Amino acid sequence: MTFRNSSWRARLTVLGVFALGVALGALAMDFYQRGVWGRGPAGPPPRGESARERHLQYLVRELKLTPEQTEQVRRILDETRQEFLQLRNEMHPRFEEIRRRSRQRLRAVLTPEQQAKFDEMMKRMEEERRRHRRDGS
Repeated sequence: MTFRNSSWRARLTVLGVFALGVALGALAMDFYQRGVWGRGPAGPPPRGESARERHLQYLVRELKLTPEQTEQVRRILDETRQEFLQLRNEMHPRFEEIRRRSRQRLRAVLTPEQQAKFDEMMKRMEEERRRHRRDGS
């Protein structure tokens, strides 16, 4: 029976690691598309050009895609984006809950002065996140 329990435990661990990898991959893609980690593969976007379109043009240019390939790649990127958005929307509440609990735990070890500074730091970080979200959309 012990073997069976450890076998299930191993399977659940692998499944958990896989799910975490998917979530982190989606989050990384989101950061990349918003430009949080730089401005993507082709530098700053021209006014009004989306990150997705800029990425497509980068692929067209670097891979010398035909018009037919370009449309196929555009469809694939659009479908993939929708899948990432859906996953992000599904995972967002869990990320927020983890973030909230983490901040609570961090505040618990700080002095009142440190807590005030920490709260201000978190406020600035949240404003920065909102700004990136607004600019990247």
